[in-house]
Amino acid sequence: MKRSIFDRPGIREKGARALFCSFLLAGAYLASTIDAKTQMQTGHFARECALKDITVITLIEDHGAAADLPADRLHKAALMQLRARSVCSEGRIREAQALYDSILDLRPVASAKR
Repeated sequence: MKRSIFDRPGIREKGARALFCSFLLAGAYLASTIDAKTQMQTGHFARECALKDITVITLIEDHGAAADLPADRLHKAALMQLRARSVCSEGRIREAQALYDSILDLRPVASAKR
């Protein structure tokens, strides 16, 4: 009786593993192209949010360096920034801009302690 190469032990498992890896890679490729397409479509609002986000990051960091606000207030501002990013990535630009503006209402930064 003649055996085929697929009847040998280990060949079937390797073939199944290779097939599984191929499907996994194909799925990852499709997911990345869909994500890239979504980012291109939403790029116009991402720029608006990015400008506000940079301003907010700088303000929070400056307050942290100056130690002129309580840590819990800075923590709340950082959490609100994360929320604004999330809202912006969902396409709700006006709502995100309002969240960013509420963070920017922090008082001006005092000079850093030396």
